[in-house]
Amino acid sequence: MKSISALKSEALSSLNEKWGISVGCTLIFFVISIALSLIPYVGDIASILVSGALSVGLCNFFLLVSKSENVEIDNLFVAFKSKNLFLSSLVAYLLSLAIIIPTVIIFGAIWVALFLGDIENLAELISPSTYGDGTSALPYTMDPSFLNPYSSPIFESGIVTVLLSLFIIVLVPLIIVSLILSQVFFILADKKTNSGLEAIKMSWNLMKDKKTKLFLLQLSFIGWAILSILTLFIGFIFLQPYVYTTLSKFYKELND
Repeated sequence: MKSISALKSEALSSLNEKWGISVGCTLIFFVISIALSLIPYVGDIASILVSGALSVGLCNFFLLVSKSENVEIDNLFVAFKSKNLFLSSLVAYLLSLAIIIPTVIIFGAIWVALFLGDIENLAELISPSTYGDGTSALPYTMDPSFLNPYSSPIFESGIVTVLLSLFIIVLVPLIIVSLILSQVFFILADKKTNSGLEAIKMSWNLMKDKKTKLFLLQLSFIGWAILSILTLFIGFIFLQPYVYTTLSKFYKELND
């Protein structure tokens, strides 16, 4: 497989004459996603129904960009033009949620059980009580009274260790699961299968021994992500095409 720098270089080359339409596609994707989330009552349901289709469309658009083929904004809505593709994208999205959400709950519960001893301790850690003068009752460390005999002494080291344990126990499994599922919508966009479940199985197989590579590839964009945040998130409109074109190159490498 090509190096990370080679994949990113090829992505920039493919984007060379397509920056305008790629930024436009990204902007439309963001606007639709945000607009749906702002609709009262039915917004969340609508978002769930179309998120998979939009994800397939975004992957389809940037797969074409990565192949240096002609692209149109219309490519973003490819899943809405096919009943089978729309349903398979919806199934894939729902199954992905069915995997990710329990992962967070299970490992979150393990973290709470091992280190806090009681779920009420988590609430106290997130929203600590204050004294009468307004100062926090827990300025740097966990109050021992919030821990039971089975709680870890790691909390005597302070909030940094608490967050570190949270990262190791909860976020690491979540990252691994996300990496396993990372190729699902590319597979559907590339028409490798018409089944959402099959797309998940194929993504699992494709990502065997490749998870570290993809993680490092994603991590290589962290500097650009920080700069995008500093521009009040406007920079993400330009970063997204770069990231997705690179991820499309990665997907092509997996299939070669």
